[in-house]
Amino acid sequence: MRERTVEARSDVLRQGEVPSVAHVLLHGHTCRYRLLSDGRRQITAVLLPGDMCDLEAVMRGRADYGVGALTTCILGEIPAERVADPTTLDPEMSRALWRRLLRDEAISREWLVRIGRRTALERVAHLLCELRVRVDAIGLAVAEEFDMQFTQVEFADILGMSTGHIDRVLQQLCRTGLIALSRGVITVLDMPTMEMVAGFDPSYLRAA
Repeated sequence: MRERTVEARSDVLRQGEVPSVAHVLLHGHTCRYRLLSDGRRQITAVLLPGDMCDLEAVMRGRADYGVGALTTCILGEIPAERVADPTTLDPEMSRALWRRLLRDEAISREWLVRIGRRTALERVAHLLCELRVRVDAIGLAVAEEFDMQFTQVEFADILGMSTGHIDRVLQQLCRTGLIALSRGVITVLDMPTMEMVAGFDPSYLRAA
């Protein structure tokens, strides 16, 4: 596996591209996204260290989404042919990739419900609960704090809301003592209440 560094707000893989390598995120945050013809963007997944950025695109042979760096990232590159054909993989690797696909699909379903049916407050709280659990699972949370260097535009692209609406909801969560924000560091001050507000059940994150 070869490593490379990608600067923040740069593309890792462009929508429509034929991938030559599979990317494993080693450090930083990336996202999958879809672009509309007028340039509007919907972020469809936030990826954390240990996640494969573009497994489906490699297996399909073409990316129907883009992968972008939200922060400066270190990526591992695996030649596409190593993972593109499941019949050539050893059983342990096949099971690992299958579990990863199942977990990603479970998260995608939850994101669809979040955008389609949750209120603005529930959307923001649910996303923060999910990220808190995922960051903690890979050992990158300190007490109740975790690092999420998202701009409000990126929050809006994730949640399908305006930046102004995002700001109002974040300030509401701060005023009610549920979170604290400081230069990209998010502190969840009352996780049980946050989960109740969001209607958050973390079992989907254990789908694999």
